[in-house]
Amino acid sequence: MDELAAADAVHVVNGVVAVAYPFSGTPTPHRVELHGLPAVYAMCAIDALGLPAMTGRDGRITSADPHDGTPIEITASGGTWSWTPSSAVVAAGRATDCGTGCGSFEVMCPHTAFHASAESARAYLATHGNLDAQILGQDTAIEYGRLNFGTLLTDPA
Repeated sequence: MDELAAADAVHVVNGVVAVAYPFSGTPTPHRVELHGLPAVYAMCAIDALGLPAMTGRDGRITSADPHDGTPIEITASGGTWSWTPSSAVVAAGRATDCGTGCGSFEVMCPHTAFHASAESARAYLATHGNLDAQILGQDTAIEYGRLNFGTLLTDPA
């Protein structure tokens, strides 16, 4: 457990596993329902997008725009992704005021979220000046999720 914590892969808070990337031990805005598996919560939008690739399963991600609460739904089916609203994007942010002692679950995860549109993401970021952030289009966000988690369960043999 110490090695996983040192690698920023697992975090225990008050004796409870709070983070085991890409999963959250507590509810987050990013709920992932993969076919044939129980619903789970992802730490952030990119983590949620990585779960279908990691498990090789189709599924549905639900979230809400942190700026205005607009519901967001992403489905993966047979390698095709569908986003509602169709204008949805991901704002990938990193807090700049946390210092060096913070894990990514504190610095990045709370600030990497789905937004209903690029305009909504820009409005959100404008009110959060302590973030170094970029707005990712759908294909780029999906690719980041795949790159981060797509081979996590792959047998190297």
